[in-house]
Amino acid sequence: MTVFAGTNGAGKSTISFQMRDYVGTIIDPDQIAKRIKPEDPRSVDLSAGREAVKQIRKSIRRKENFAIETTLSGSFVLRHMKAAKEQGYKVVMYYIGLQDVQMHIDRVASRVEQGGHWIAEEDIRWRYGQSLSNLMPAMEISDEVTIIDNTSEPEVVAEIKRSHISFCRDEIPVWARGALELYL
Repeated sequence: MTVFAGTNGAGKSTISFQMRDYVGTIIDPDQIAKRIKPEDPRSVDLSAGREAVKQIRKSIRRKENFAIETTLSGSFVLRHMKAAKEQGYKVVMYYIGLQDVQMHIDRVASRVEQGGHWIAEEDIRWRYGQSLSNLMPAMEISDEVTIIDNTSEPEVVAEIKRSHISFCRDEIPVWARGALELYL
């Protein structure tokens, strides 16, 4: 199970797309919503989320390699990560972050101008805090974690394998410090 996590606008879809040949099927609620109702995908977010959960459960049951994209703002992903581990999965997480919440908001606005999907600013702000709060619990579940700062271009900040840091940049972005302080 590969998890691409981070607040809206971080660059999860771009990075997961680049890795699609290595991670198996990518379960992305945003893409599911586009398939269900291309003219107004936001109106079917709840249905898309339910479908994503079904696909995750089915993949775990079938012991298939798969990846998910998540803001990591809720607990359901943490539960699915635990369930995958209990079924013998290796859980690998890539957490992608940006310098601050405003940059996430600006990138989503830019994406909308280019025809991408809109997310309300208050939702992005809420997800930003929740996502960073859930990062440490997700790291504890994961066998391997790569923290990526995508403020200007994707740059690996830290790599953690089996709860031990194997690489860490000298300068750690402010947004990542809280999650990494236990490892330093």
